[in-house]
Amino acid sequence: MNEHPPNLLQQLGRSSRAMYSAFEGRVGEALPRWRILKALDDLGTASQKRLACHLQMDPGALTRQLKPMEAEKLVRRDTDPADNRQTLVTLDEAGAALLRAAAPQRQAFFDQALNGIDAEELAATLRVLRLLEERFRGMAADAR
Repeated sequence: MNEHPPNLLQQLGRSSRAMYSAFEGRVGEALPRWRILKALDDLGTASQKRLACHLQMDPGALTRQLKPMEAEKLVRRDTDPADNRQTLVTLDEAGAALLRAAAPQRQAFFDQALNGIDAEELAATLRVLRLLEERFRGMAADAR
């Protein structure tokens, strides 16, 4: 069995939390909210179920994010006329305007974060992170 530094997964968590904080500080919007807005910009109108699946997000957590975003008129939620059990979510004009206005800060955030990291190091890191994601998903499925 391969030996791994005992703090690899702990470091992954710390790095993730630091990234979320830095993103919000630099871009002015929390990363989960940005991801929702960007997904709706890409998908167009989507059911909450489809949006949660696309974002790989817990449906309840998505609803908790969407409610204040709807109150701020960043998104619109409507009952699906074809199936009143479904809620459709659409990016509102204020949400689209926010994405456009903050896009340069988002790009600058990624540029600064990745500046000076060798392409081979990035590729190796991505391979490890994708492998871990796959394993975590399998572990979660096994737990169900």
